[in-house]
Amino acid sequence: MSLFSISMNRRTFIQNTFKAGLFTGISILPASSLLAKKMVNETYLTLLHTNDTHSQIFPFESNSGHYAGMGGIESRKRMIEQIRSKGQPTLLLDAGDFCGDRPIYDAFKGKAELEAMRLLGYDAFTLGEKDFSGGIDNLATQIQATGMKPTICNYDFTYTALQNYYQPYTIIHRENLKIGVLGVLLPLHDKISISGIENLVYLDAVEQANKTANILQQQQCDIIICLSHLGDRYADGRISDEVLAKNNDCIDVIIGGHTHKFFNQPRVYQNKSSGHTLVNQAGWGGIQMGQLDYVFTNTTHKKLIRTRNIFLKEKKNE
Repeated sequence: MSLFSISMNRRTFIQNTFKAGLFTGISILPASSLLAKKMVNETYLTLLHTNDTHSQIFPFESNSGHYAGMGGIESRKRMIEQIRSKGQPTLLLDAGDFCGDRPIYDAFKGKAELEAMRLLGYDAFTLGEKDFSGGIDNLATQIQATGMKPTICNYDFTYTALQNYYQPYTIIHRENLKIGVLGVLLPLHDKISISGIENLVYLDAVEQANKTANILQQQQCDIIICLSHLGDRYADGRISDEVLAKNNDCIDVIIGGHTHKFFNQPRVYQNKSSGHTLVNQAGWGGIQMGQLDYVFTNTTHKKLIRTRNIFLKEKKNE
């Protein structure tokens, strides 16, 4: 059974799904600037991001309380297409745990989730601990089958089936922009119990993120993005997005996951180079999608001009 046949069996779902609205929207520039006509030497870039979607291919059921009717790939697809239709460069990113404890994962072991991401046009993604639930060999098989290669710089997968099916970073071109994307994942050995886990070699996330970001800086990337499945922050000070944000030299944006936080707006930290690193996260279950809008000038100066976190919900029958 394919993802498409599931969709055909859920015709009512497809017909009745739509986006809901905005959780929050903040403007870094005044409204007049946002409405102004694009300047000749300006390039705009929109970053759309998700995390911890947990195999929520369909909206939450009616008995899901506050989350009833939220999530699902159809509502996400409609919003993505609406934003892309404006014609400015757009990246679609995910910070891991696209798999989860759902019947869809039991049936397809991650293939449906990766295929959905491929169809939605994700440009880059990293892995979370739940993506390993079916085992390392299974994950490698599904990645190979769909051609979706995750971005992770702080693991050595040399002695596993994932050896040829990941990348430490990727460089994406949009118009005249060069966008560097890297990924980091939390220590797995105390999170999951799967065959062959002893062959997964964890490397310090902050150290590896800095090394990789420096490579991207040397490649003259206009913006450097880290897809992180570390968690936003912890009271005990363990490695997190906050720790990475404060201890890096040239990462502009950290797209976070793992802790399932619905951010009202991004957090901004001063990094080691006295610049700023922004951290954002978009909840879980595909209920929310984050949006960050940047403008770049011909001097490579960049400015965040707007953020919003979008709640996604199916459309009810009228």
